[in-house]
Amino acid sequence: MIANDLYLPNDLLNRRVGQLLEERDLQIEAGLLDGEATGLTDANVAITVSHNHNSAFYSTPSWGTWVFQDVFDIRFFEYYAQAMVDAVLEATADMRPVRMGAVTVPFNEIQAHTYGPKVAYDGTPAGQPYSHTTGQLSVMVFDDITDPDDPQPFINWVTLGLHPEWTWGYDVVNGDITHATMRIVDRELGTTTVMSQRETGSSGPHKSLRVHEPHERREFQDNGLEQLDHGARLWADAIHEAIDAIHEERPVVDWDPVSAYLHNEADNAAGIVSDPSTHSVDPIALVPFSTGFTVDSLSRRFAPPVMRPAPGLSNCNTDRLFHGDAQLPILGFPDCTENPDSLGVTDPLWDGIEDQTGVDAFELGNEVVDATPFDETELYDQLKEAGVPIPDSYTGTALTAVEETAAVHIQVMGIGDVGVTFCPCEQFTDTALNVQTRLDRDPDTLWVGWDWEALTRPDGTDWCQPGAAEGTMSCADPRTGGATVLPDAAAEDVERMRAQIANDAGNWESDATSAFGESEAASPEDIFGNFRHEQQTEHGYGMVVSVGMANDYFGYVPNYREMRAHDHYRKALNGLGLHGADYLADRMVGLAAELNGGATYPTTPQDLAYQAESWRADAVARTMGYLAAAHTDVYDAALEADGGTPTVVAQPDDITLFDAAEVTFVGGSNWTDLPDVVVERREADGTWQVVGDLDGEVQVRVDFPTPEDAVAIEAGAYDWHWTANFEAFASELSLPEVDGDLVTSTPFGTYRFVIDGHHRAGVGDVQPYRLESEPFEVGPWTGITADVEIDGDDVVVRVGPGTELSYDDGASTYRVGPIDYPDTYESSFPFVDGGRTRFTYRSGIEDDQFYCAFCRFRPWVDAGDAARVTVRVRRPGPGGALPGLGACSRAESVELVDAVREAPGVWRAVDVLTEPAAACVLPGDVVDEFGNTIAEMRFPGA
Repeated sequence: MIANDLYLPNDLLNRRVGQLLEERDLQIEAGLLDGEATGLTDANVAITVSHNHNSAFYSTPSWGTWVFQDVFDIRFFEYYAQAMVDAVLEATADMRPVRMGAVTVPFNEIQAHTYGPKVAYDGTPAGQPYSHTTGQLSVMVFDDITDPDDPQPFINWVTLGLHPEWTWGYDVVNGDITHATMRIVDRELGTTTVMSQRETGSSGPHKSLRVHEPHERREFQDNGLEQLDHGARLWADAIHEAIDAIHEERPVVDWDPVSAYLHNEADNAAGIVSDPSTHSVDPIALVPFSTGFTVDSLSRRFAPPVMRPAPGLSNCNTDRLFHGDAQLPILGFPDCTENPDSLGVTDPLWDGIEDQTGVDAFELGNEVVDATPFDETELYDQLKEAGVPIPDSYTGTALTAVEETAAVHIQVMGIGDVGVTFCPCEQFTDTALNVQTRLDRDPDTLWVGWDWEALTRPDGTDWCQPGAAEGTMSCADPRTGGATVLPDAAAEDVERMRAQIANDAGNWESDATSAFGESEAASPEDIFGNFRHEQQTEHGYGMVVSVGMANDYFGYVPNYREMRAHDHYRKALNGLGLHGADYLADRMVGLAAELNGGATYPTTPQDLAYQAESWRADAVARTMGYLAAAHTDVYDAALEADGGTPTVVAQPDDITLFDAAEVTFVGGSNWTDLPDVVVERREADGTWQVVGDLDGEVQVRVDFPTPEDAVAIEAGAYDWHWTANFEAFASELSLPEVDGDLVTSTPFGTYRFVIDGHHRAGVGDVQPYRLESEPFEVGPWTGITADVEIDGDDVVVRVGPGTELSYDDGASTYRVGPIDYPDTYESSFPFVDGGRTRFTYRSGIEDDQFYCAFCRFRPWVDAGDAARVTVRVRRPGPGGALPGLGACSRAESVELVDAVREAPGVWRAVDVLTEPAAACVLPGDVVDEFGNTIAEMRFPGA
């Protein structure tokens, strides 16, 4: 299994990985290449992506995704395929005997449902609670048992549904939340952790009050890189707890999403803070350690649904078209939204089309319908009532726009008693839960979709109950948690809602009278619901992991109810139609059961016909790979030399905590060079130890040339200047350095940058280089203030500096302190720019929060207090005279008295002036938990 950092899984790229592995094996078998064959192809290699919005994504020729990410670069296509092959070869060269254990535990600390509660077109409850993610974290542990008596942590495979878009849009290439978590876990355990997604389609980073209270620090999304460490610490702690659960073989507990939701709501109401680092985690599923377990896989490519011979885009609702709301696929890319003019909003896309064509596309669509010689609304309703299979959605083609191929790749793996399914989609919570509950061994668990009627109103009555008028139903509003009630809906619409969720999806794929599932039946009992209900208990697994974002991409694939109930961006990008979620789930379940001794999942004539499409895609991938390799060789051979000689041109300065050191050096071009920069600290024995690297502590940027530099570049005279940055942090978080040692702040000491890179000395002549900066010191911040006062016989020390912040014309005033630490520093990195952002939640200021999103890369504590205050008391010497201020530093002349904290920022040394004496404090006498102190001696009146 390969995990990469791409935005979307690409079928052509992943086929290319399989081709390169096969070609290598053939060369070895023919004696043309040394080494051992791997036997790996795209049939037994699964490729999952993190969906990182911050990484380069030049790997797909599908033009539609270029709107969201990057255009296609054929060089990148082959480069990335080869990089994945290299990773496979490195892994297979380091195979070890292992034992495997696995666990799934509840975890919903940093994620939230992306679109949350909604109201359907017909006024019925729709959507899901913001806390309705699978709420599951799966960890598979592989321990090295080279010494059977001393198993050593080796590999962790972690699966969690969470969009890595916490730092999207900053123009900073980074690994986002998955890399931040892997950095923490791997440094603490000495392992290699691989991350896969579960339900990226409906699970994103936590935001505001959607699931947790603000005091739990949940403003993760779009609030700077330092927030990665806050979220990653929570996630890493949960992974540690999950691994402990495997070792302890904790008993499995019953768990379901509705109970989890109610528990979360109860905790919120009670003000209970959920912290996975402070309590044991009860497993939802657990597979104890075993050795000699079987590993197997199945991989097939299926035809898409009959009515979707090619993947679609936009998925507009037919009934809305015939009821006076024309929605046009593709032009609204990808949403099907109402006419912006009718909503009183401005849409630049639609306005631009109208300006260029003179045509209001929405009005034109309505006019076309209105021009028909009949009442289209009445006719549509009559035809539907008569059972005429009018498709309930219409769409534009997404083939080559989003999806690269039309055949759908489904893959499953069995790893001991763990079944793993790989969905070529941004999987939704309901699909993941349906797959898991159909493949586990419990016949009493079957998840078919979120149903608001499983809840009650706050007063304990039914969520939906008879309305005021006959034939109506009154349902609670999901958007307010049932605190308010929706306008009465037709009882028939409520029955239709229930059927869309709970009915067995049955044989929609072979039902011609429903246009193969594209036309909903007029009678609720005949509706094909969200999912098929067939369970595979006999051929199930002890634990099931439902992985999303794997192998290929057919968009977001919501369940049937959510496709019919309301428009949303994720529905619009579904490439497989109204029943796409069941289409995928049933194939994943069927193949997983087949792998575990069940019946062979049937192959249809249509599936066989689509093998030709698969062959076409194979040929395209192979051709692009050959062209890319040839083009890259020619391009690389023609590149001019890099200017200058690798050398450090600006040495780092000494710094304190809450500051950063920078080194600037001449390296190679960003085609030839990507410098690997580390920071080392000098140990007591004089050796240097790596304590920071590009995984989190060090940032690197290059000064890009301007058009005026083109002549110098062509002449090989352009000096490529790179800058590396290292922040000295102090935080409430415990984070591991490279060697795994936990620190809450950068230790004081002597540091240096060490740089390894490549420089092109001439055409085809690339040389490695290594640079070391001059040493620099990291010391305490000396910005703490201390006002020393005399209060009778006591000495009072007031610690600062605090800050008062006023907002809303002074109506809201906040005190930050006693010590308000620096927010930022002067930096050559454009990202480091900005001040605090205020977040308000409810009325009043009690739960307001402040975040400094663009002030730094690493987590910094916002405010604090002294941890220790020592008062120096100078007594009279011979002759009764008080010694001078200089005596403060002479231990024989003073008495050291520990002050006691009596209030935030207020420290008191009691009864120290009952006799004639004087008091003062020196740097080192007022110290916070990180070792920061005051800059100079302080005494009363100073």
